Amino acid sequence: MIIITITAFLIVFSILILVHELGHFVMARKAGIKVEEFGLGLPPKAKKLFKDKKGTEYTLNWIPFGGFVRMYGEDSADPKVIKDSKSFASKSLLRRTSVIVAGVIMNFLLAWVIISIGFTVGMKPFLVTPSDLEKGIESGIVEVENVLYIHEISEGSVLADTDLKTGDVIVGINNKLVPKADTLSELLSPNEPVNLMVISDGEEIFLDVTTDENGKLGFVISDEQMVLNVKEVSYPFYSAPYYAVKEVGRLSVLTVKMLGDVIVSLVAKLTVPEGVAGPVGIAKMTHYFVQQGFMALLQFTALISISLGVINIMPFPALDGGRFLFIIFEAITRKRPSPKWEGIIHSTGFVLLMGLIFVITWHDIMNLFN
Repeated sequence: MIIITITAFLIVFSILILVHELGHFVMARKAGIKVEEFGLGLPPKAKKLFKDKKGTEYTLNWIPFGGFVRMYGEDSADPKVIKDSKSFASKSLLRRTSVIVAGVIMNFLLAWVIISIGFTVGMKPFLVTPSDLEKGIESGIVEVENVLYIHEISEGSVLADTDLKTGDVIVGINNKLVPKADTLSELLSPNEPVNLMVISDGEEIFLDVTTDENGKLGFVISDEQMVLNVKEVSYPFYSAPYYAVKEVGRLSVLTVKMLGDVIVSLVAKLTVPEGVAGPVGIAKMTHYFVQQGFMALLQFTALISISLGVINIMPFPALDGGRFLFIIFEAITRKRPSPKWEGIIHSTGFVLLMGLIFVITWHDIMNLFN
């Protein structure tokens, strides 16, 4: 399974990177811009793969996260290069914009294609917020069971010496469905044998215990619902693309909100929020989705593709959005920014991005050990 997971991780990321960079590459070629290098992964360069007839060098790089297309004159301050008809800098604002945003558009397009196929053949819905789960339960798509969630086990209680722990859920008591948390004490008598059916770490176990002299077991519980099954949703082939567009839009908005929370947490608290993952964390999630089946892995690929699209369009130096911001500045002021300073700003942004990836990766590794 580990080999399958590694293979799936590499395939998923390779596809996402190639699709994104292919957008830049195709639009650059159409605009008459010379593409000097098409890199898979981030520098330093590991290996030169080959060179095509138009002079584009295809390379494999050491950092297996991301990729790039290096265009002639993209960051050059040389006046001759800037005026060269084959350079990126010589092209009109519209052509430069089309090249920059093409990668992001390709990411969203890939997600739309995947979700359209999924909605046509049938797939489980994207349940990414509590509201999604509530709506799924109300519509009957999500099947749930009432359980008792264990928040705390009292010291010295009859449960203190058992394997029961915080986070476990009780799904049955004395071979019956669980009652409401606030009525459980009414059903128990002092020194009474009780059989508990428990879900712990995904496994079903049974515990035989005896209540104390007050008829207590000694835990703090609450009423919760455990998901038993999520049904697939499907639409006719002619309407599936429409619903896919709506889903891509909804997931994109949620990704923007999540990204905002991440930035606030990093700046204000200097901590990586739970749920944020780097390469190691994504590899771990890939393992989970591989176990769930091919369609689940496709859904995961669509989510990552949307995330890459949203992140890349953010107005941060070295990202597509950062480069687009300079074009907007040029369009407003009618004055081209200094190529030298633009290069310095993008280089600084790249260093900061590498630092952020390192911090998140370290956070992922610590979570694995924890």
